[in-house]
Amino acid sequence: MENAKPKILAFAGSARRGSLNKKLVRAAAAGAQRAGAAVTVIDLGDYPMPIYDGDLEAEKGIPEKGRELRQLMLEH
Repeated sequence: MENAKPKILAFAGSARRGSLNKKLVRAAAAGAQRAGAAVTVIDLGDYPMPIYDGDLEAEKGIPEKGRELRQLMLEH
C-alpha cells in the first residue's frame, strides 16, 4: 500500500461559473496529476443541497446528492 497513488477529490467552494477558485482548483489538480496522484475534480454545483436542517433530515433523510458527495469523499 506504500506505493499506492494518493486519491484527491478537488473542488472549489464557489459555485459561480467564472470563479477564479475553480480555475485554481483545476490548475492544482493538473499539478497533482503530473506528480502521480489520482485526482477527481467535481463542481459543487452538481451537488445541490439545502442548508443543513436537522428537522428536514429527520423527516426526509439525507438528500441523494448529499449521499453521492459523501461517497466521493469516502473514496478519496
